[in-house]
Amino acid sequence: MSLSLKEKFKTVSYFITHPSSLRMILSLKESGYLKEEGWFKSFELKQPLDKNDNPIPWFTYPAIEFLKGRLSKEFSVFEYGCGNSTLFFSERIKEIISVETNPEWYNKIKLKLKSNCNLILYDNKPVDYNYEEIIKQFDKKFDIIVIDAIKRNEVMKVAVDYVKSNGVIILDNSDIDEYKPGIEYLIEKGFKKLDFWGIQAGYFNKTCTTIFYKSHNCLDI
Repeated sequence: MSLSLKEKFKTVSYFITHPSSLRMILSLKESGYLKEEGWFKSFELKQPLDKNDNPIPWFTYPAIEFLKGRLSKEFSVFEYGCGNSTLFFSERIKEIISVETNPEWYNKIKLKLKSNCNLILYDNKPVDYNYEEIIKQFDKKFDIIVIDAIKRNEVMKVAVDYVKSNGVIILDNSDIDEYKPGIEYLIEKGFKKLDFWGIQAGYFNKTCTTIFYKSHNCLDI
């Protein structure tokens, strides 16, 4: 989230008049939570990485920590929006299928993928399926469906039919009002939600990653 010129000036002025606060902020690069999570490296490189330079999703840190110990090599994942999250999941699950709409980003990520990744480029040309319906062509259900790209409300409505009975749906930036219709639809369909509030790699604004689940789910929630 970018700051206005007025907000930037106000921030700079604050640190000029409160040097102890500036020293405290600078010290966080040497020790503490942000260093341990790799926040500064993510900020500098403009991509989500952990402290060892491994790719992570652009989820909130609490959500990532929760998922790390619960993913299984037996899981199949479908992801709307590829990136470092694709690389993160591919190290921990059986297979991941991801759909991307940006050709440049698609070509960049494709070079980094493992053999258990299937990356699809959706270029909005007339095809058999709309973007949110791409998942239908695989004629299977998935343990996890990740929603972190365009048309999120539409995707949530399709996802309920393609997630396993014990599967989960992950929605990033779930605090955005625009996504309320999709969230309400999932709840109407019997899903419960677990919110993970916090910051993301390289960003300071508070946001939320939500996992939607039912009883006896694959993440043992």
